[in-house]
Amino acid sequence: MRSIHGARQIMLKGLLSELLRRGNSAGAAGDDPAPQIEQAVRLMHLRDDAGAARICERVLERHPKMVKAWELLAVAALNLADYPLAVERFERVLALAGDDAQALANAAEANRRADRCDRALELIGRALALKPGFAPFLHIQVLALESAWRSEEALAACRAALRLHPDFAKLHVSYTTLLNRTGADPALIRDAHCRWAECHAAPYAGAPPHGNPPQPERLLRIGYVSADFRRHAMSDFVLPLLEHYDPARFEVYCYSNTPVRDDITLRCETVAPHWRDIVSLPDAAAEALVRGDGIDVLIDLSGHSIGNRLGLFARKPAPVQVTYLGYPGTTGMLQMDYRITDARADPPGTSEAYYREQLLRLRHSVWCFAPPLQMPEVGPLPAFTAGHITFGSLNSAFKLTPQLVALWSRLLAALPESKLLLAGVPAGAARARISREFERNNTDPARLEFHGYLPWGEFWALHGRIDIALDAFPCNGGATTCETLWLGVPLVNRAGEAFVSRAGLSILTTIGLPELVAYSEDEYLRIALDLAHDRTRLARLRADMRERMRASPLLATAAFMRDLEDCYRTAWRQWCVRRTAARGGVC
Repeated sequence: MRSIHGARQIMLKGLLSELLRRGNSAGAAGDDPAPQIEQAVRLMHLRDDAGAARICERVLERHPKMVKAWELLAVAALNLADYPLAVERFERVLALAGDDAQALANAAEANRRADRCDRALELIGRALALKPGFAPFLHIQVLALESAWRSEEALAACRAALRLHPDFAKLHVSYTTLLNRTGADPALIRDAHCRWAECHAAPYAGAPPHGNPPQPERLLRIGYVSADFRRHAMSDFVLPLLEHYDPARFEVYCYSNTPVRDDITLRCETVAPHWRDIVSLPDAAAEALVRGDGIDVLIDLSGHSIGNRLGLFARKPAPVQVTYLGYPGTTGMLQMDYRITDARADPPGTSEAYYREQLLRLRHSVWCFAPPLQMPEVGPLPAFTAGHITFGSLNSAFKLTPQLVALWSRLLAALPESKLLLAGVPAGAARARISREFERNNTDPARLEFHGYLPWGEFWALHGRIDIALDAFPCNGGATTCETLWLGVPLVNRAGEAFVSRAGLSILTTIGLPELVAYSEDEYLRIALDLAHDRTRLARLRADMRERMRASPLLATAAFMRDLEDCYRTAWRQWCVRRTAARGGVC
């Protein structure tokens, strides 16, 4: 449920060179802690944060006021997602270091992740006062504004920062994300992605030629690159790629940029014939690895999402490169040849203009869902027990907008006994602002029930209390929508123009429920109210949902994989034709 923005590179960059800059004078002379701190930094670069923390704790036993040890200990807590502990440790750093710009920025990022956005904004403001216009600090400020549910301010701050730093990659990515979430024109969103690519991918154009034999029907080496070979919303869709491919036609390699291993990582590693961990490899080394493996078709499963390796794809290590699944838009890169989609999510004749890549459309659905085995069984309609309808918003707070709050307020006003449960809205500035926005639209806060980011089991259990799910707009749910439906909850969707607002349309149409898709606010309200007024229909939809999904292309794994692999083959054949023509017809 939680998207973690990696600050590891910002926080570790320069720590070795600054090792003795401050803090090492504290403590007894004689036993120099610098080698131990250097070892801790190296362990962090190897993603062993727990090991690094143990070293820092030993150092602090002898040097309790050593700033660098406290700072590394705080970064370790941040990387291990223990945000309250990270905040506590960074506050200790500030107490020891005073107004040090980097310490303030690190503490701001920790507070942001701990959903203490007001404190984060205060701290990053102080950091920027000491180091005005510094790009990494401006980026943290943008993230803190967004996390505080101040998206328009975040967008304005991001634009201003990009004017100062047009080459700073993370600002570009935040800008494109904010454009998506605020419903900007799809052409503008495409242009923003292309500007990112011009700065960060175009310099690597002109890759060395590939020696792959241009034989169109031979066995192909397929490589999947992902940061999400782990328990993550995307794993419901990644596992079928590895467990149901055709070994007579394809040989599969996985290039894992997954920072934290878990049971899903082990499952992926077990079924993948070739597993490569690239999380600690720079792009140039990863490129050499992919080329050495002789990959024919390299598939990006992250797009511009957290943990992506688009820098690897910019180097064009494979003759055919494809983006699929993990991101709702173009990469903007000329080096990315294709994007896989379907005709509902990207209608032919209109959507091509929104992508740098050539679109390859699957016959049925871009989604193939493998429901987690741990998901609970579908229960009875909650309204029968509660006596009222409970609507549910199950997407992250990042996908909620003031316009959506206004629409949902109209829905609640039309059904006075109903309630709204909102998941993915942690306590703090964002929840307070969202609650105030509902009040501004005449919705009593007592009708709202907020939940933060929950462990998977608790999140799934919430569905047992929801009668009707409300999809977000303009950013539809994807994985969340599939899981919501699998748990029996009908979902009302509003479709828009681009993929980001057509995911629900694709999923609902695939399972035979196009009547739950709206194309305007008024139609959205009508569909939701019609469902709410017909509890018999609601109960029937809930009871039959899993069977409906099992019978649909959404869960037809074998057929989906043949369709997907046909797309890979089509892309490969096209490369073979171009390659053979370039060689004067000689294979």
